[in-house]
Amino acid sequence: MSSLDRARYLRDLRLQSVAAVWERAGCPPASALRHAETCLSLAGHANRVRIVAEMWERHSIPLADAVRRAEICLILAATEPTGPNQSQRKKAK
Repeated sequence: MSSLDRARYLRDLRLQSVAAVWERAGCPPASALRHAETCLSLAGHANRVRIVAEMWERHSIPLADAVRRAEICLILAATEPTGPNQSQRKKAK
């Protein structure tokens, strides 16, 4: 598997994980996927938790629960951190 294929696979996996959280909350699949794409695109944004929590609030979720769900979605949407051992292995190859 090339590095590009692996990156796409991991992004799709994160997208599916976040979409599943939205679907379990009752969103239709297309809407859940759109919300998941938004979460992935906000992964590095400074106000990401507030923005995603507002998305949850629009679905009649109470504020405290909306913040918790936003944090879960953003954790699932985050890219995997590259540890020092991983980068050393890549350089050795």
